[in-house]
Amino acid sequence: MTRLREKVAIITGSTSGMGETTAEIFVREGARVVISGRNEIRGKEIAAALGEDNALFVRADVTNEKEIANLVDVTMQRFGKIDCLFNNAAGPTQEVPITELDAEQLPADMMNVFGSVLLVTKQVVPHMKTAGRGSIINNGSSAAHRANSSPLIYSGLKAGVCHLSRCMAMEFSEFGIRVNTISPGAIVTPIFAKGLGVPAEMQAQATELLSQALGQAVPVGRSGKGEDIANAAVYLASDDSGYVTGQDFVIDGGLTSGLSPLQKRAQWQKLQEALAPLSS
Repeated sequence: MTRLREKVAIITGSTSGMGETTAEIFVREGARVVISGRNEIRGKEIAAALGEDNALFVRADVTNEKEIANLVDVTMQRFGKIDCLFNNAAGPTQEVPITELDAEQLPADMMNVFGSVLLVTKQVVPHMKTAGRGSIINNGSSAAHRANSSPLIYSGLKAGVCHLSRCMAMEFSEFGIRVNTISPGAIVTPIFAKGLGVPAEMQAQATELLSQALGQAVPVGRSGKGEDIANAAVYLASDDSGYVTGQDFVIDGGLTSGLSPLQKRAQWQKLQEALAPLSS
């Protein structure tokens, strides 16, 4: 299938993880992709593997407006248009209780997750307006829908990204630009293990163990994969989703919907154990 034939997409944060997988699948679906991130060596390797006719790497820090402007300029010079923007990149935030917040770190936290989406969109939208069409996909998180599953600041900012997408969808609707969010659940990649502090030489093994553990907690019975997110992004970037805007696609295996049968049985067992003294 080539659902993205002749389309041009910028994917931020695509030198690893979900972004890298999405770039690969976009090319497979016929798109020409601009890979972007801060890891120049890895970015060039990915672009070379996908083929110089299909992919281009442009280094950009999505919190730096000058680098973003260069990313967009190079894309226009090379491909002449931008059909899709996937705001996938997000940096780290503080992982502390409110009472321990570092006020000086807050601006960086906000830029890493929320402000970067605004800055990249700001640079891309004028070209989409000129073309009279475009699809913007913002990477949210199931943490925006489920409290206490991720750090407080990150969760709150991702919730902001989800609502920002709806606001953008309305603002850009008259120009033929659609805006949607993909909110992943626990997508297990080596980056997931890295984020938990696992040494590089053990990340592959840790990824497998994490996949098994998370699979027990997710209603569909498995952890998420990069392909799960990439396939949703293909749909939102394609003309198949031409009547879809302002929506948040929560792709989490049912995690935010409720308890899996396994969790429900475990919860019921705990309740029975708590009442056991009354029946003795």
